Amino acid sequence: MKEKYLLLFTVYCLLFTVILCGCGEGPGSPGSSGSENTGVKVDASVEGLYLGQPTYSVDAFRGICDEGPPPEYEDFTDHQATVTFTARLLNPNSTFQAGKLYIEKYTVEFRRKPDSISAPPIEFYPGFASIVIHAPTGAGEVTVTTDIRFVDLIRKDQYAEDVLSGRYSSWLAYINNYTAIFTFEGKNEYGEEFTVKTQMDFQIGNFDNC
Repeated sequence: MKEKYLLLFTVYCLLFTVILCGCGEGPGSPGSSGSENTGVKVDASVEGLYLGQPTYSVDAFRGICDEGPPPEYEDFTDHQATVTFTARLLNPNSTFQAGKLYIEKYTVEFRRKPDSISAPPIEFYPGFASIVIHAPTGAGEVTVTTDIRFVDLIRKDQYAEDVLSGRYSSWLAYINNYTAIFTFEGKNEYGEEFTVKTQMDFQIGNFDNC
């Protein structure tokens, strides 16, 4: 009998591990690739931005600030992120002339945090950008900061619909926690491809922005 319970417990643990992996939890793999071709190492960092203010909270429900009449609603739009790219030469002593870097598109993948494993999945976001990073020289660095779209209205509305359906779990005010993994793709002026990854934790739910 003890052996039977031990076997069942082992199977349960294995199934739970598979579920965790299948849900895509984890920190992701920040960094860059293609540096060996471009001669430039690019790193990135990111923070959330909404209505001109830094925030890691994504509001998915439009609230009423004043019932009126007529009612006055809170501002409700896409959420953005501020990304900072830092570029430096792989070999500061090289005589190789590195070319400008051009980032043309990016994707955002949303992974549920362990404390929100039963939260609604959020569909990945494909974005387009026009970002130019000038080639660094010597031991110097080049820094470029820009704002990009992060969670659009379509994904916010879908999240609200999913949570209200009762098919998924959430905390008070329909809040759940996610990690957003950003992957930027581009080329240098010689056509050599490269990618840059970074990530950010955030929460999504019902927040007061009146």
